[in-house]
Amino acid sequence: MSTVDSAVVAPSAGQRFRTWLGTVVRAREFGIFAFLVVISILIGIARPTFLTTNNILNMLRQMAEVTIMAVAMTFLITAAELDLSVGSIYGLTSFTMALIAVVFGVSLWIGLAVAIVMAIVIGLINGLITTKGRIPAFITTLGMLYIYRGLTLLMSPWPVSGIEGNQLFYAIFAGQWNNLSIQVLWMFFFVIVGWLVMTRTTFGYYVRATGSNNAAARLSGVGVNRIKVICFVLTALAALFAGVLSFAHLGSVAPTAGAGMELKVIAAVVIGGTALFGGEGTIIGTLLGAALLTVVRNGLVQIGGEGRLQEAFLGAIIIIAVLIHTHLRTSNRR
Repeated sequence: MSTVDSAVVAPSAGQRFRTWLGTVVRAREFGIFAFLVVISILIGIARPTFLTTNNILNMLRQMAEVTIMAVAMTFLITAAELDLSVGSIYGLTSFTMALIAVVFGVSLWIGLAVAIVMAIVIGLINGLITTKGRIPAFITTLGMLYIYRGLTLLMSPWPVSGIEGNQLFYAIFAGQWNNLSIQVLWMFFFVIVGWLVMTRTTFGYYVRATGSNNAAARLSGVGVNRIKVICFVLTALAALFAGVLSFAHLGSVAPTAGAGMELKVIAAVVIGGTALFGGEGTIIGTLLGAALLTVVRNGLVQIGGEGRLQEAFLGAIIIIAVLIHTHLRTSNRR
């Protein structure tokens, strides 16, 4: 090939940039990212303290627990299921961990080991009832939401706190690293691992195939029920881990801990671009969805928004964000 031919064939730097920019704009996550940036700038203009380093670090810590749970929920929703009981699992497992340490006078690590087994069993129960019992996950996990919360209240109606010692436990789950909360590092760890598993592994492919076309996945040899049960277990374990982070940060846990978190988790996943009916999941989008929820809530507090209207504003933002995402996705398919 001649030099002239090479010059004609090789794209210029400008062409490569335009191609890259077009890819970014067409990405499922771009709509929510752009909306997040605009909202942040507007709030920052109205209240300059919003964009300070301290407040940004504070928001990152606030979103850590929801994001960790939402990463696992992304796999479950991508597999065309969902779990409404994650808030109750969050409370039950973390409360059990702390209660064991207090009642038996043992290390929190022992309580955590018991809680991990409990979370695995809970995930298996939710998954098997849904897949083997052929009961919609919405009904299964809605019922389990109340059962798990009732079990937590049955163990004790009072918060558990005042657990001394266990310095390593608190350092790992609630420490600081260069003024950055360890919880934020844990959040990014879960996001990176979740993204790699979803996009680079056979399991991630099976999850997407299961949610995209259940029958075709079965014919291709995918253990659809097994994939779904694994996703239920991962969701329960993520709820436990988020509860552990909360306990380590606060030093206590109430039997009502995690109430209402399931809606925030599912909202973060759906806002981020994961299809509610399965087949399409984006971990980065989930991170952005959790960030948007946190930014809106924090921003309303910063600008002195009426407390009773905060939930209404948040609901409106959720609908707007999903509408933007849906519009962009429809436009890209034309």
